[in-house]
Amino acid sequence: MSKRILITGAGRRLGKVLALHFLQQDWQVVGHYNTVSELPDHDSLSLLQANLADTADTLRLCQQLQHQPAFDAVIHNASCFVPDAAGGHTPAEQAAHLTAHLNVHVVAPALITQCLEHHWNAGAAMVVLADIYADLPNQRFSAYCSSKAGLQNWALSMAQRLAGRVRVNVIQPGPIQFLPDHDDAYRQRVLSQSLVPHELGYGAIVKACDYLLDNEAVTGSVMRVDGGRFVANRYDQTFSTD
Repeated sequence: MSKRILITGAGRRLGKVLALHFLQQDWQVVGHYNTVSELPDHDSLSLLQANLADTADTLRLCQQLQHQPAFDAVIHNASCFVPDAAGGHTPAEQAAHLTAHLNVHVVAPALITQCLEHHWNAGAAMVVLADIYADLPNQRFSAYCSSKAGLQNWALSMAQRLAGRVRVNVIQPGPIQFLPDHDDAYRQRVLSQSLVPHELGYGAIVKACDYLLDNEAVTGSVMRVDGGRFVANRYDQTFSTD
């Protein structure tokens, strides 16, 4: 019988790559997406839509998940990344900015995991995608950094709470995959701040997920997959997001 995995933020980028990888490995994949899914139709793929920045929508998703068969794995990948400067300046705008990040990164994973309390198969594992920013904050992205730090801390708490039933581990990605609108100057500047001076691609995260889902001895760990950027000692907080 095929194993089953839930991946949040599976509609594009890293989440899409993860979903396609596990489909190729003959898993049954339940993929969550926010607005658009770029995943092709597949007999082993089920898609569920929800805006995780909206708690009511997350609760609706939880109701749907409770009707699903048990899972062997969950990857909390969904993310919200907005610079503070783009979040507005009034107290109401800043509150909305912070709330959106916290809802996506902390509230939604907590609610989803809670609703799956009785929906885990034996030997199950969960992987949580945090960020090197969880331990290396950037003043320009304080809402993102602080919410990712909260996500990481929550995940390690779940490793304790779910011990013996579900292994829980954290991956801290660095800038391993550039976007099409990143120009050559930006790419070279980022790579100059890493110990591995070339683009690693989403495949590096896929390999890390495979390892953490497969290794029965690993739980409560934090794995950096950042090309050594965290320890390169050349970190610049002034990067443009353009």
